[in-house]
Amino acid sequence: MPKPLRLALLIAAVPIALWVWVGAVFAMDRASDRGEVLGRVTVGDLSLGGLDESEALAAIRSVEAALGAEPILVTIEGTEFTLLPSQVGFDLDEEALLAQAMQVGRPGGFLSDLNWWVRHLGGGGTHRLEIEGSYSRPALEGLLSMWEGQAINDPPQEGGITVTGGEIAAVYPKAGTGLALAATADLIEAEILGQRQPVTAVTEFRTPSLQDADIDLAVDRARTLVSGPVTLAKIIPEITLTIPPEVLLQSIASRITGPTDDPEVDLFFQVGPLVQYLNPIRADVETEPVDAQIVIRPDDVPLILPGHNALLVDDGHLPDSVMQAATSVTRTAALPTRDGTPPTFTTAEAEALGIRNLLYTATTFYPCCGDTKNRNRIINIHRIADEVNGAIVLPGETFSLNEYVGRRTVEDGYRAAGAIVGPIVYCCDHPANIGGGVSQFATTLYNAIFWSGLEDIAHSPHSLYIKRYPMVREATLGWPTPDVVFRNDTEFGIYIKTEYTDDSVTVKFFGDNGGIVVESETSEKHNLVEPFEYLEPDPTVNPGEPQETDDGEAGFTADVTRTITYPDGTVKTRKWTWTYDPHPIRILVHPCELPEDHVQYEPIPCPVKVPNLGNMTIAEAKAALQTLGLVYAEGPPFEVNDPLMVGTVRAHSPGPDTWLEVGETVTVRIGVLVEE
Repeated sequence: MPKPLRLALLIAAVPIALWVWVGAVFAMDRASDRGEVLGRVTVGDLSLGGLDESEALAAIRSVEAALGAEPILVTIEGTEFTLLPSQVGFDLDEEALLAQAMQVGRPGGFLSDLNWWVRHLGGGGTHRLEIEGSYSRPALEGLLSMWEGQAINDPPQEGGITVTGGEIAAVYPKAGTGLALAATADLIEAEILGQRQPVTAVTEFRTPSLQDADIDLAVDRARTLVSGPVTLAKIIPEITLTIPPEVLLQSIASRITGPTDDPEVDLFFQVGPLVQYLNPIRADVETEPVDAQIVIRPDDVPLILPGHNALLVDDGHLPDSVMQAATSVTRTAALPTRDGTPPTFTTAEAEALGIRNLLYTATTFYPCCGDTKNRNRIINIHRIADEVNGAIVLPGETFSLNEYVGRRTVEDGYRAAGAIVGPIVYCCDHPANIGGGVSQFATTLYNAIFWSGLEDIAHSPHSLYIKRYPMVREATLGWPTPDVVFRNDTEFGIYIKTEYTDDSVTVKFFGDNGGIVVESETSEKHNLVEPFEYLEPDPTVNPGEPQETDDGEAGFTADVTRTITYPDGTVKTRKWTWTYDPHPIRILVHPCELPEDHVQYEPIPCPVKVPNLGNMTIAEAKAALQTLGLVYAEGPPFEVNDPLMVGTVRAHSPGPDTWLEVGETVTVRIGVLVEE
């Protein structure tokens, strides 16, 4: 290659290599500055250069806060006011400003960006972002209207009415100075978005459009509106609110409405006095929420009584309703109401329970009336039936009779009656006697559970077989156990209704068990156990003279099998087996004759029988009584005319064969001679 050509190529290669190097440096610099504001970018007095996007956005927001707090002095008729732009909703478009800042140094395209970078290697000029803000014009005008009332001493008035000394009086129109609202707002707007220089408000002289005759007409109308009471009413539910004329007088007021060139006097009722009158009687006017109810008709058809929210007076619409009543011929109008607290059990929830059908009716019988113990038993049955009546068991929920009713107590209305205590039915000083008889209800409830096909969680038949109940398919109740517990394993709710008479109690289950068929089979008695003797203490029974009162019954075992057939043909079977204790042969004995292993045993001496002391000497009588543990006492002498009877027992009290407790006294009369 010729030497001149090589030299020319070498000279040409130098700037190319230089630009390649510059491009590489630019690429590395831009890679390190990615996501940052480039160059000298400012917003307000704040520099954004070198900040990443989140830092730059925070900086712009700080500028917005500072500008919002920078006051503007506004003078109205010599009175100065301070306006903070934040009071009227001053706002910067932070996202737009951030986008402008991030666009600086990135005009688009590699060569354009490289060109800007090369030109600003030495720093370059400052790029100031133009502040673009906004504010609320209605908020500003509202603030100016408030200041107008504070600063202007002779404002114009279109007139109206006032209440003075219990009478409605006229406030006639008059001319005066007013604030030129739009013009003043324009001046302030320029400063909110500009340099924040002081502003002097523009005022103008105004002449009212209304005449005195217009105000007199308004006074006459106002007096008619408050001339008598008004009544606000609601038909369902029936609610009436009567507002007396003195309250209407306190509430009546006027305002000027319509265009500036054609205003009119508008009369209205202020809500404050109306609410002050309503508040003390609000409880008599408003209603509490009402829960939906599931009730059972006499023909055993479930019915839902709808619930509704609390009904409250709508205070905000009260003035309009009062005006409507005051302008009507009858001076009545509808009471404005609104919904309050919803019921805890809504109509929709009641309907969703699906309680549609009578599943089963279980009834058991008992002897009516009788002695106090039996009457107490009936009272207990009625009491527990009342407590369970209306119970609702949700789908999947477990119902425990003990948990639902609680412990039976005298305070809760239960009384002492017979209950199985040990091997016998006993009354009435045992804790189990309070509420005695409630097992009759437990048995009735259990049969409703059984025949409705519901899941039996827990139940216990009585330890002794009671003939008025079906074998095994019955239940006893104690505290805290035994209990009657079932689970509602249907898809719908179960409603429990109870009824009773003087000789029966009934439990009805309502719901929807899917149309199942329930069948039951009870076995014969087996594994018989002969009765045993049970000594029952009775202090009226003499020692050695036991009295048999019950010849007992054999204990036995029996089985009950329940078969449930579902509509799809599925069959479910469950078997219950129970062993009843024998009813003992009950023998009344004196408490002193109870064996030591008896549950009621007490180490007490037996009564003794007074012997026949007749013809005994004093010494013999004392010895005879002492031997038995009785006390000798000498009574008045017994006169005799036979010398052989002198000094012997002629009479004593108590007499022979009388039973006395050890330590009691026998009074003896000794014979003395009386000469004829």
